[in-house]
Amino acid sequence: MTVTPGAPGAIARYSFDVAVVGGGIAGLSAAVSAAEAGARPVLIEKAPRTGRGGNTRFADAQMRFPHEADEFGPRDYSVDQMFADLMRISRGRANEDLIRTLCENARATAEWLTGLGLEWEAGYPHTAGYRRSPKSGGQGLVDLLHRRLEGMGVPVSYETGALDLIVDEARRVRGVRCASPEGIVDIEASGGVVLACGGFQANVQMRVQHLGRFADSLILRGSRYNTGEGLMMAIAAGAQPAGQWGDYHSAVLDARSPRIECGVTALYNYQMGIFVDQEGRRFLDEGEDFRDHTYVKFSKHIVEQAGGEAWCLFDQQAYQREEFARAWRPVGPPLQAASLADLARQMGIPAENLLDTVGNFNAAIQPGDYDLDRLDGKRTLGIAPPKSNWALPLDQPPYVAIPVTGGITFTFGGLKCDISARVIDTRGHVMEGLYAAGETIGEIFYYNYPGASSVIRGAVFGRIAGAHAAGRSG
Repeated sequence: MTVTPGAPGAIARYSFDVAVVGGGIAGLSAAVSAAEAGARPVLIEKAPRTGRGGNTRFADAQMRFPHEADEFGPRDYSVDQMFADLMRISRGRANEDLIRTLCENARATAEWLTGLGLEWEAGYPHTAGYRRSPKSGGQGLVDLLHRRLEGMGVPVSYETGALDLIVDEARRVRGVRCASPEGIVDIEASGGVVLACGGFQANVQMRVQHLGRFADSLILRGSRYNTGEGLMMAIAAGAQPAGQWGDYHSAVLDARSPRIECGVTALYNYQMGIFVDQEGRRFLDEGEDFRDHTYVKFSKHIVEQAGGEAWCLFDQQAYQREEFARAWRPVGPPLQAASLADLARQMGIPAENLLDTVGNFNAAIQPGDYDLDRLDGKRTLGIAPPKSNWALPLDQPPYVAIPVTGGITFTFGGLKCDISARVIDTRGHVMEGLYAAGETIGEIFYYNYPGASSVIRGAVFGRIAGAHAAGRSG
């Protein structure tokens, strides 16, 4: 439902130029951008102050954007390369206009963040060189932008959840009705409302409805407050759903992770070893592509096709590499054993199967140069599934194993938007006064996820939405 301006039911009304719903990178970028443009924004944050920051708070917040070779990476990365990567990984289904807008604005947005005080370092190793990482991670990025808002005098209303859009007789969005600590309040916004409140990944009912029955047990990586109200209130007001509502972002997680808000407990070095299922058999091609193009796909495979939990195995040839520890965040120590048979007993899987799997794998490895910085073609031959790159034998004990599963980071379905982040209704018309940013926008990701794309997506479209809404105010 929606409410009309001045409708009964609110104990107080407040007026601003721009109302931003959600306090992750998208909402923070929108609020800062609106204030820089001379507007009076308010940031509406469902979480308490200690839980602010949306999914960004739990992320490394690494970002992909075009750049020249520098001390963080030896390769150039162009707008066209980024565009081609994102379109290819979506199998051509992503909205080309939105992807082009993202790619063309990504570098300027990263530089904008640098100007706000963000410091960078290299991202995870062996990712084709396009990642850059905030030194302080996602929590530091959230705190930095909040300091900027405080310096600009922008108010933040904590523990305030949006309930309904305020829509006038001409179907223009005039504000948002919220549940705040003082009760129901109406926040009127002359320039518009920016919905930057994420997807529905923390809403079990919506997960099962849109993703399937397996989704009730998914580990939630990010904020418990992203429960889909922003999407539902926009759709109730006539917004057009868009994108892949039946799919989601995930990661290969330590299966011992906390069930809610586990953060970064992922293994991003699995391509240096092999996966086996609960029967001790391999079930996918660990070297199919760079990690950034496979970790979401593989995690969903574990959840949906490999029984929900599997194992990642390494030997000391991988475990002792300097970069190994930089690319995994287990929640506890791995299992270790001097023999595969002993390791299998600790894992609770048939020892004869694991010995057979590793023996066949080792025997199938072909000659070639091992190079994690490229698709090296060092592969197996004659086994199924193959390992297409980075195939080294597991023959240097002690052997190491981590239980792995898939979690949910955010959902892919969202609202249809134009390149100004304006929401489009079911007639194909712009909904005047309504914007979306970050995970609330649809048509960006399909099937899989190109690593380090979400935080920069939130910053780019949050910045665009905030500036455009500010231009409508006054």
